Amino acid sequence: MGWRDISVLILHVQFQIFCALHGGGIQANEIITFGKSLNRLEPNKVSAGSDAVNAIRNKRSPVVIPLLHDEHCKLDLQRWCGNLPNNDDLTVLECIQSFKGSELAELTKECQNKIWERTLHMISDQNMTQLAKDYCSSQLIQSLGCQPSSSVVGNILACMIDKREKIEEDKCHTFVQRMEWIAFSDFRMMPAFYKECSGDVKTFQCGRLHTNEAFRQGKTLACLQKYIRKLSAGCHRQVLHLSEIQADDIKLDRQLFLACANDHQRFCPNMPRGSGRVYKCLMEHKLDKTMSKECQDQLMRRQKLISEDFKVSRGLARTCKDDIRLFHCRRSVSDDKEIRLVQILLCLEGVIRNGTKVTPECQSEMIEHRKILMEDYRLSPEIVLSCPDDISKYCKGLEVGGRTIHCLMEHARQKRKEERISPACQRALEVLVKEADAGEDWRVDPVLREACKPVVDSACKEVRGGDARVLSCLMEKLGTDHMNEACETALLQIQYFVARDFKLDPQLFRNCREDAARLCHAKRFWIDADGQMDPERGPLVLPCLYRYAYHTQETLKLKSECLAEIRRVMRQRAVSVDLLPEVEEVCMEDIAIHCYEKTGKGEEMVCLQDNLERLDPKCKTAVANFTEEQAEHIELNPIILSVCQKVMEKHCEAELETGKDEGDVMDCLIAHKNEPDVRSNYKCRAAVEHFQLISLKDYHFTYKFKEACRQSVIRYCPAIKTKADVIRCLSEIVRNDTLRNVKQNIPKDCRQQLRAQLFQQRENIDFDPRIKKNCYKDVQQFCKGIPKGAAQTLECLQINKDKLSDGCHMVIFNVERQELQDSSVDYALITTCRHMINQFCHGEDPSQALICLKRYKDDPTFDSKCKSIVVRRMIEQSSDYRFNPLLQKSCRMDISKFCADIVASEKEEKELNGKVVKCLKVKFREQKLSQDCESEMTNILREAALNYRLNPLLATMCRKEIEDMCPPDENADGGAVEECLKNAFNKHRISNRECQIEVAGLIEEAKADIHVDPLLHKACGVDVSKFCSDIPQGNGRHVQCLQEVLQDPTKTLKPDCQEMLTKRIEMFRNAALVVAPETIEELYATVSRSPSKTYFMIVALTMIGVIFIMGLSCGRLTRRTLLMKNK
Repeated sequence: MGWRDISVLILHVQFQIFCALHGGGIQANEIITFGKSLNRLEPNKVSAGSDAVNAIRNKRSPVVIPLLHDEHCKLDLQRWCGNLPNNDDLTVLECIQSFKGSELAELTKECQNKIWERTLHMISDQNMTQLAKDYCSSQLIQSLGCQPSSSVVGNILACMIDKREKIEEDKCHTFVQRMEWIAFSDFRMMPAFYKECSGDVKTFQCGRLHTNEAFRQGKTLACLQKYIRKLSAGCHRQVLHLSEIQADDIKLDRQLFLACANDHQRFCPNMPRGSGRVYKCLMEHKLDKTMSKECQDQLMRRQKLISEDFKVSRGLARTCKDDIRLFHCRRSVSDDKEIRLVQILLCLEGVIRNGTKVTPECQSEMIEHRKILMEDYRLSPEIVLSCPDDISKYCKGLEVGGRTIHCLMEHARQKRKEERISPACQRALEVLVKEADAGEDWRVDPVLREACKPVVDSACKEVRGGDARVLSCLMEKLGTDHMNEACETALLQIQYFVARDFKLDPQLFRNCREDAARLCHAKRFWIDADGQMDPERGPLVLPCLYRYAYHTQETLKLKSECLAEIRRVMRQRAVSVDLLPEVEEVCMEDIAIHCYEKTGKGEEMVCLQDNLERLDPKCKTAVANFTEEQAEHIELNPIILSVCQKVMEKHCEAELETGKDEGDVMDCLIAHKNEPDVRSNYKCRAAVEHFQLISLKDYHFTYKFKEACRQSVIRYCPAIKTKADVIRCLSEIVRNDTLRNVKQNIPKDCRQQLRAQLFQQRENIDFDPRIKKNCYKDVQQFCKGIPKGAAQTLECLQINKDKLSDGCHMVIFNVERQELQDSSVDYALITTCRHMINQFCHGEDPSQALICLKRYKDDPTFDSKCKSIVVRRMIEQSSDYRFNPLLQKSCRMDISKFCADIVASEKEEKELNGKVVKCLKVKFREQKLSQDCESEMTNILREAALNYRLNPLLATMCRKEIEDMCPPDENADGGAVEECLKNAFNKHRISNRECQIEVAGLIEEAKADIHVDPLLHKACGVDVSKFCSDIPQGNGRHVQCLQEVLQDPTKTLKPDCQEMLTKRIEMFRNAALVVAPETIEELYATVSRSPSKTYFMIVALTMIGVIFIMGLSCGRLTRRTLLMKNK
């Protein structure tokens, strides 16, 4: 007889037994179903099957032997179950379910078969019909409508389990629970589950089909639950359905019940089973270090199921049932479909955020389940799918208590690419933070809860939980004595993600959602109706709201509540960027020495950067490296984040939307810092420029400078290696191109970086090796004790340049030349006049800042300190035409024509002390300058007439006269000194010939153009407009016109003008006596400019005529004499 014949015989015997048990009333499909199930037995278990057949045959007898009386089982059962009712097999089976695996293994094969037969009989429809009558009322049985099935074994029990919510009779409810526990001992007793999951059981090797393991079949369900996200749709549905049933009583989950038996007694001794309360109690203690690993693993399995189907959590499903129905959280999902936990949480959280209340009990359950999501990354499918490589690389072995999640968060904030998680993983974290709503309640996050509990107890104990109130309090405590490092780290990790979606701050969203929707086109509701979870990436909504924070237009103003929240969030965010661990480790001592008062987050790094040159070498290296990272990652700079939100929102929207953090936002701010609107936002501009200055304190190339100027260095400075020499080489090329008025050879982005480098060098002489080397002794002699920072030492050297050594003087000359030709590298001018530049010159090129400030320096609102440095720069310009780019450009041809010998006779890198300007003054009086040069000289002379120090020759030649007769006030402005000297000259009180010549020159210059004499022009301005408006300016025409009006009896000048003009005419005459022409050309020019030039022409012609006649007469007489002698 072959194997196939044996199989047929066994199947036949099994079928006969099956028919006997059902009283012969069975259908064909029942035969097929039961036959298929029995045929799944393994061939080598034929004997076991025969034993089962024999055991079932015994049931045909009218007397059923109780398990406690069975000769194969009674000894073992009495030993392990004690004294139980002899005829109550249901109680005996319940006892058997509590057996451990080792105890089950000791049962004989015959006893195991007997138990299996008794269990199968217990759940049969025929037996359930009879037992139900003993425990449940007929009315209840009828209302449930559970009927036996000819195709499914155990249909009545399955029906009663599904409808257990409708069973209100305690006795009947307890009976159903007891039967559930027995049925859950073997998945083969649940036909629908067996039908849908048989394939998955094989696929994931979850089968427990050996006869001697018949009472450990709960492992099959537990095994499938571990693979819940990989199961087929039908099996997935059945597993979750059974998991929902298990939620009623911990005993229904045999694996968890056994694994957690001791933990149940330790943590929940007084907790009665039922309604999922034991589950909840154990989960509350899941992170307790004393809980067994086996129990923690089983609880983890349950939490995975809850994340897949919220109904697996009986507490949440029952407590929030009405709210879920009321707010349509199952919208578009049928009742027989499972819904993920996060979908329910997001729906209910959205209801709360949108201003509607849910029951307090439901809110409490929501908090507990949000904790579940944050406790273990494996509960989030998005993280499991998107972050496996990142977890393996950065966070291996940190699965407990949400530490893996925080590890990933930490690496989301890392700035080096090799240390950052993937974009997909970061997106998964953003989704998780929103799903768990971690920004709403600090207790949701186990890591944050553990780290910050001492801080909350000491500093925030009066603050109620929820609504982000405690989180806000913790943010306010950053950097204070209350804060500890662990809390700070965990808090900033959470805040990093909360800050990226303004909806995750409940107070901000509640108070500002209407303004955000009205002004910034933000979504009005916390979650869309379609349930999509889309965090608004990038700081876009908040900057938009901040733009309207102080709007003057009433319709565009924010609500007062929103404005208060905006201020809070901006303030907290400004201090939320922490130092990198590698910086903290090596800089703790330097922080204690230099920055002990800088308690705000972010202020410590700025302080370290400001004191970069004084830091310990290791700390200096770390700070320098971080500063370079900071230039590439805007979120590391809390000051710029706080003051540049509007600028970033307007100019850097694309960079923010892409989520790039590799210097693009900083590059954007630098690129747009000269825009008019950015200039008006002086705080942002100052912050950007300050960071540029700080970032340049490193001796080596900065990344941006190297990238921007690489090609220019290769082309123009190939042999130069050091940073200072490269800067000097490129600067000379830029300067020469500017002076020649040709197209710049250095690209714009390189010029911008070059200006930034020069700006840094001017801030501290230590950053310019040439100044430091050549001026060391001069600094010790003239500037000892003056701080090196803020360009104070450099200013001191410039003030004392006449006393400097030759080497230092040459270097300072080149510095002055560079600064006066390009104001953007003049540290003292830019920093002192920052506000004035923004007020008066916000549309000007930074390189032309001095030219602009000169125009507005006399404005009543002009800052006195700024005016002082502007005048000082003007004095420096007056000493050498090369310091004045406008004069150099306007008078280039005139200088080559009239003053070339002066330029050629002086050293290249030494001041000309106003000699070229004096040469141009002479030609100005002679009216020989080109139009552009004459116009520029008019401006220079007009300024010099109001401040004698702008005329270096006058200040030098008349120093004693000024001290004795015309002492200046503090500003020496207004032309008082010049007017005093003119009056003294007119009264012949000046005996010094050199001073007389200089003062006479002033008077002659005013005679050439009335605008050069501000006092005369002010007194006679109305009369010039009245009588001389049709006469062109220049060449002394307006002064001559006024003289003619003064002599005309039919016209009358104003008294002030008449008095001033009369005095000037007298001065003109006296000056003419002093300033004698030195050449025929000068004599001709003097006569041609004179009002009496006609008289001089007549006299000259008369003299020439007399000489001619005398010559003729003398010639005849001489001729006559010669003739007489010849005779």
